[in-house]
Amino acid sequence: MKILAAFIVLITIYIIQSILFRKNWFKNLDLDMCFSRDYIECGERADLVEIVTNDKYLPLPTFNMKFSVDRSLKFDETDNSIVTDYYHKNEVFSVMGHQRVVRKLSFQGTHRGVFGVQNANFIVHDFFMTRKYAGQMRNTDFIYIFPRKIATDRFNLVFKGVMGELETRRNIIEDSMSFRGIREYQPFDPYRSINWKQSAKARELMVNMRGFTTDSRVRILLNLENDNMIESEKLIEEAISLASSFARQFIGEKVNVSLVTNAVDKDGKQLPAVGEGAELKHAITIDRMLSEISSSIGLEAFQNILNEEIKNISSDSLYLVISPYAKDDLLTLLDRIVRLDGAVHLIVPYYDEYPYEKNRSYAEGWEVPINV
Repeated sequence: MKILAAFIVLITIYIIQSILFRKNWFKNLDLDMCFSRDYIECGERADLVEIVTNDKYLPLPTFNMKFSVDRSLKFDETDNSIVTDYYHKNEVFSVMGHQRVVRKLSFQGTHRGVFGVQNANFIVHDFFMTRKYAGQMRNTDFIYIFPRKIATDRFNLVFKGVMGELETRRNIIEDSMSFRGIREYQPFDPYRSINWKQSAKARELMVNMRGFTTDSRVRILLNLENDNMIESEKLIEEAISLASSFARQFIGEKVNVSLVTNAVDKDGKQLPAVGEGAELKHAITIDRMLSEISSSIGLEAFQNILNEEIKNISSDSLYLVISPYAKDDLLTLLDRIVRLDGAVHLIVPYYDEYPYEKNRSYAEGWEVPINV
């Protein structure tokens, strides 16, 4: 009789808890996963923060959480995880009533990109572990891993050379908005500089004297198309790192930087050009765009970009072209910019086993080890 009574009590408890779980397990239950920082430089560290909130009296004795993130985020903790193309994490813990559980997983960003939590879901078991209830995370978060910054002696030397070109350019270009005075006309003065009103008063030709422009401008033109069929990804990543490194260094020198590329994001949409700016937040805007690059839409798109630049040539800008491709069809367009009084500096990333043969004074190669 006692055994029967105990069995009836047990069945009653089981039915009651089953009803309670079925009707209430999901109430006031929230799973949120976020990154401790919006962006980090490649090689820096951050945390993935897991927050499970159970704001009700009913405890959850077994909370099983699963999620995946790209393996470019290298986590310190590898227990209960599998690493393939993704880092798959499987955690089991308990969440009491009216409790918030916060866990932090530390990781290092090892590759440029935009990364988020994928396939985040959870399973809750009842007290008797006989039934399970599944849910998915509603909130999502992303972190930007900025391109690797190059800080070698070779890069510093190239940067100083480009800065030298920029300073020389700045000192020879007059600023039409800067007026320094009037003087007598000389045979070498351009016709457009004559001040006719003052010439009439003086009864001889007088010209306006202009100051030199004080703003330095660099327009980075990034081409991600190349004709190398062997591991082209390395050259592309090096080109992106060069663009990011130059932009950050120029902005550090208070140089106005803009950037345009033939790159597309993961959805195949061409990334918009980044306008001119010289503040740190502008460098972050550039790095965000570069982090989103997935591939390119081809050489023709970059040639169209160059043709647009030719139509709107800016004589007070230096065009820093970064391109693993440097054949005659591309060089012809850059030659046109030079002939139109535009300043061009071409950097060509190439593999050490396939040396770059320089055939333009404004060009130089950037060696990339193929086996490293």
